[in-house]
Amino acid sequence: MPTLAPADIKTRLVTLLSEKFGLPEDEILAGATFDELDIDSLILVELGLLVRKELGIVLAEGDLQSSFRIDDAVAVVAEKGGLA
Repeated sequence: MPTLAPADIKTRLVTLLSEKFGLPEDEILAGATFDELDIDSLILVELGLLVRKELGIVLAEGDLQSSFRIDDAVAVVAEKGGLA
């Protein structure tokens, strides 16, 4: 798997949230928390599964929090993937 830069991870996460869960990209990029975007724990688990499938990075349940903004999620994904 090619190495992903944080900007690439962010683009991929925003795309996943937008395409799979119907969230507006501009709101995600504006720095809203997942909670403010009405992303519940079930969606966070599903997002974790999509990250594993699409990026090959395994996230444990609870690694992504509803209080996170997109940049927080990018940092966790990068760290778990050994990219940080």
